[in-house]
This record gives sequence, C-alpha cells and structure tokens, in this order.
Amino acid sequence: MTLQQDDPRSVGGYVLEGRLGAGGMGVVYLARSLSGRQVAVKVIRPELAHDPGFRDRFRREVDAARQVSGAFTAPVVDADAESPTPWLATLFVPGPSLAERVAGHGPLPPGEVLRLAAGLAEALRDIHRVGLVHRDLKPGNILLAEDGPRVIDFGISRARDATQLTRTGAAIGTPPFMAPEQFTGAQVGPAADVFSLGSVLVHAATGHGPFDGDSMHTVGFRVVYEEPDLTALPDQLRPLVTSCLAKEPAHRPTVDQVLHMLGAAARSAPDPRAAPPAITNAPASTHVPDASDHRRQVPGAPFPVDRPPTVPDADSRRSPGRTARHRVVIAAASLTAVAVTVPVLVSKVGNGGTGTGKHTGPSPTVTATASQIAGPTANTSCPARSGLLRGAGSQTQQKAVNGWIRDHTEACPGQDIVYDGGGSGFGYMDFKGKRADFAVLNEPMTATQTTWADRRCGEGGALQIPIVTTPVAFVFHLEGVDALALSARTVAQIYMGEITRWNDAKIAGLNPGVPLPDRKITLFGHHGQSPATLVLTHYLTDVAPDYWPYRPSNVLDVKTGEAVPEQDIAERVTATDGSLSYAPMDMVSAAGLSPAHLDTGADEPVFPDTESLTKGAATATVTKPDSRDMAMTLNHGTTAEDAYPLFRFGYAVLCARPGTPTSPDARPFLSHALGDKGRKTATELGYGPLPADLAKKGRDLLSQGG
Repeated sequence: MTLQQDDPRSVGGYVLEGRLGAGGMGVVYLARSLSGRQVAVKVIRPELAHDPGFRDRFRREVDAARQVSGAFTAPVVDADAESPTPWLATLFVPGPSLAERVAGHGPLPPGEVLRLAAGLAEALRDIHRVGLVHRDLKPGNILLAEDGPRVIDFGISRARDATQLTRTGAAIGTPPFMAPEQFTGAQVGPAADVFSLGSVLVHAATGHGPFDGDSMHTVGFRVVYEEPDLTALPDQLRPLVTSCLAKEPAHRPTVDQVLHMLGAAARSAPDPRAAPPAITNAPASTHVPDASDHRRQVPGAPFPVDRPPTVPDADSRRSPGRTARHRVVIAAASLTAVAVTVPVLVSKVGNGGTGTGKHTGPSPTVTATASQIAGPTANTSCPARSGLLRGAGSQTQQKAVNGWIRDHTEACPGQDIVYDGGGSGFGYMDFKGKRADFAVLNEPMTATQTTWADRRCGEGGALQIPIVTTPVAFVFHLEGVDALALSARTVAQIYMGEITRWNDAKIAGLNPGVPLPDRKITLFGHHGQSPATLVLTHYLTDVAPDYWPYRPSNVLDVKTGEAVPEQDIAERVTATDGSLSYAPMDMVSAAGLSPAHLDTGADEPVFPDTESLTKGAATATVTKPDSRDMAMTLNHGTTAEDAYPLFRFGYAVLCARPGTPTSPDARPFLSHALGDKGRKTATELGYGPLPADLAKKGRDLLSQGG
C-alpha cells in the first residue's frame, strides 16, 4: 500500500516506503533502515500520544515485545515511547495475517490448521516462558511467515502476576477470541491464551469463530455460558479444540500439553515418504496422508487430512491463498480401471480446464477414471530409479505441474509424484530442508538462497531452470468498446489516481477512433498478496519509473478503487461497466475476459496471444550464460515488434545429481516439462510458452547433470 499525502516520509531515521495497515491505535508502515533492512514501523496516532494511560500501555507493549526471543514474533529493532509521536520498529515479516488469508481465500485445510496450531503453541510457550500472557491472540495478530506463524501486537499483554489492566468489570481484548475469565474479571493467566488458541483454530478451519454474535454482549454471554459452535470443524481437529475451549482455565491443557497432543498425533500418522496408496472413491472418512504436513511441527509423520470425495460443479475454480496447502498425488501403479480422487487446484483434470466461478469452501477434489487422467503418451525418458518424487512450491504454476504429472506418470508408470503447491517460499524451504526433490518458484533465487541450495545438493550443486512464463493482462469491461490499448505510463497514472475517466486525453491518444465514454474508471486491485501483482509492479517499475516511484511488490494499494480477492476479479470486472483490473492469463482465458493491447513503443500495440508471449520471452537473456543457474534478465521495456512484455518466468530448482544411487531423480520429469509435449500442455493451460531455444538449453543442462 502506497504512502498517503499526509503520511510522514521518515520516522526515527527509517525511510517509509508504504503502508502495511492502519487501525484505531495508529498506522503501520513498511520502512528501511540505513543498511537497507526492511522493518515495520508502528506509529501511534498523535491524539492518543497525549493520553498518559495510553502512553503507559505503549511502553508496556515495547517492553513485552523485547522480552520475547523473536523466533516466533516480530523482533523489536528500535522504539521511542517518549517521542511526541511514539513509534515502534520491528523486523518486517513478509506474509499475510491469518485474518487476511481466511478472508481472501477461505478456510485452511485441516493439515494446515494443525501445522498452524503447532506453530502458535510454540510461540505461546516462548511468550509464557518469560512470564507474559498475550491476552489478545486473534487472526489479525498472527502473521503467516514462510517459516511458521509469528505472533505480534503485545499492546495489552501483561505479566502473569500483574494487577488488572483496566478497572474492575471492564473487558479488554477482542471479544470473539477472548476467554471467559477476560469477560468476568477473574484472574487472567496463560490458560486464557490457550482458550484464544482454540478460537483461532476454529476460525482458521471454518471461516468463523466458535462464539460469533452481533454484539459484544452477545459474544460475551456465549463465551461464558454457552457451548462453542463446532458444527463445521473437521473431526481430526475436535479433540484439541474442545480441550482448549474448556470454560474453566484449570480444565484446559497447558501449551506444553498442546504440543504433546500434536506430537502424538504426528507420530501415529503414516510415513509420507512411502509411495502413496491408490486413492479410490472411498467414503469421506478415508484419510489421505498429505505429504506437506510434516512442516513446522514436532518431528514425525504428517497428520492425516480428510478429503471429501465431492465433485465441484463446472463453475468451481482454484482458491489461490499463499499459504494454502494443496497437492497432486497420482499413484501410477493404480492407473487401471479404478476411479481415483485427486486433490487439485483446477476443476477439470482431464482437459486442464477451469471454470469461472469462485470457490470458497474446502479444497476441491475431482473424481476421474484412469483414462480421463492419462493424456497422450509423453515423449520422455523415464527415471532409472522409480519411487516417490516430491515437489513443492508455487501455487501459481500448480496447473502446469498437474498437467506434466499427468503426462509423465502415464509414460513412466513406475514414477509416483507428489506436488505440494503451498507457495513459492514454502517450496524453497522444503527443498532446502530436503523435504522436496524439486521446488517451483515464482522468482529466481537470491544469492543467499542459491548458496543454501548448493549446500543442500552437495557435489554438482543446484540447478535453476525456467520452465514457464506467467503472463498477466489488463482486463476491462467498457460497453461499446471491444478493443482497447493501454501503456505502462497510463496504467501507472490510473493506479496512482491521476487518471480517473475513460475519455482522458492520455487514454484517447492511445486509441484513435475509439469512442471512449465520459465515464469513471472503476478500478479493481488484488486483495492481499498476489503473484499477478508482483508481475504488474515489476513491469511498472521498469517501464514507467517516472510515473510509478515504488519498488516491485506482491501487494498493491488501490488508491481510487477496490481491492478484491483474486478469484473474484473475473466476476467483478464482468459485472461492472467501466471496470479495469489485471489478471493472470490463465484466468483471462478461462473467464472469457477482454484483455487490453499494450502500447510498447512498437509500430502497433501488442495483443497477448501465444505468438506475442513467445516473442516477449525471447527478448529475455540468461543472466549467467555459462552457469548452471538459468535465472533470466527480463526486458520489460522491449519495443520488439509483437513482443508482449508483461510476464515473469517460473523456475524449477533441483539438484544437478541425486544424492544417492536410490534418491529420486527429478531431471527426467522436468526434461518432459521442457519438451514439446510439456510446453504444449502448459500453453493449453494458459501459461506463456518458453521459446524453443531456451527450453533446449534447459534440457541440455538437465541431461548434463550440471
């Protein structure tokens, strides 16, 4: 979110770059220190700074946050509680809050909720060890970082033996997530945080709290006297949640007991490294082991995850949350006449299609026969070592990976493949931690990540190879206008709020002869973090720096419009005359949206199609031509004829050589992805095709083993 006109440009020597959020206490900014380190700076509202009681509360927040180690929180970097405008700087934690994740993409799958429970229990253990009680654990105070949840905002935390923070009878906290003793005025201790943990887990798993009501009094009555609403809670979460939500503090488990319960459940689950069993159209009670569920919890095998065997209707489509955990399992040995249930992110596996409606419920599943899953035989070499191949990473590229798995498994029936599309950052961490044999990323690795990937792989190091392009298009709905051209400069001015009407002279100049109406531009952006936003802002930063003075980011503040979940973009644009937004090309194709041409300075504006996407990708160059690292340098400002520049590359990261003679080898699978069949599959699913010479370079690197 960009800075507003009245926002300061620096605080305490930290240069402010944008807004992260705002509330009743103040504003939180993204900032940088002199060394370039990103921090989050919380600045208290001036009117509150004059309240001695509030300033005391802020001092307590600073002191409390400094006492906790920082492993499970946002560590304090700097603060000034005595300043005329008090402020607190903490290390910036990239990732949405749990509240944003659930609001934007729906409830988390059960396995992810259990991992969240383990991470939050570890955080509370760290907080309680220093004698503090958080007192306000809620979805908005939980950040979903790559390495686990972080608990923030210690504004009302107190020492266990402290006196009441407010006068007798006054409740303090966030009502839907408060414990009974916080309403009744009884002593508040660590057990109150455990009760809040139970409420948070219900919210994460169902999208609502266990004691929701239309007023604080209603909520408080339900918390103190009524049983929680757990009707939509998955069965495997009930024992833990029920124990946490006991009315009496003494009847709740301690944080250590919560971790013990989670660890016991983990140790009783099957080993995810074994080849997955054939998954049939069994009853809903059948448990399917999720290979991603071992992350961030007490060591052991994963929790079983229920996968309801429901078939989504034609309008269902993927729900794109950065932290959502999805995977594809195709047990090749079982591809016979039996039906299999495959959890995927698209509504049709057989033809790779996707609908145009929204999906807000549990992760969709598809029931299909072997003939529907298996496409034409792929022209690919099969691995010398069969067995389970594990991949993890980008959800944006999930559909392409699904298609490659389908084809490769048909050609190589001894190869079972699991792909966990939980997010690019998760994929890298899984690869680094040897929990995945390959990772799929939305951006090339940083120098530090490359160093760690090489260490993980040992002799031969790691390979980084582009596998697809992820194009983005500007989409519009303007009655009477079938074709429209835009440029980086005009789009930057629109999103900056400087161009607000369709017949503005700058837009008209790009569209001679087009009857542009005198109508307000209704602007839609993407709520929360979005890979499409990252592609867009890279493009604007590179091509229109005079009009777009911000760094690339996966979060965009829409000044004169509305931020909506990515899965709602197609519906909102289609239903709103005068609307403008941006969307991944696969969504554009599936929803039948009208993409705009791009004026790049060439003789004619460029329309996003297969030919222009290929030509655009061909303008990129390998940053280190003689290296096993094929990170690409993009030319977003290309003026090459019919070259579409609004895209980024997706990358695969793997070891140049398997670790042992029996280690799974990802090279044959990724060689297929770069072959003619794999490139065709990706293109049919809405991705940009790699140029043939770039794909060949990647295949050659794979065949050489680095």
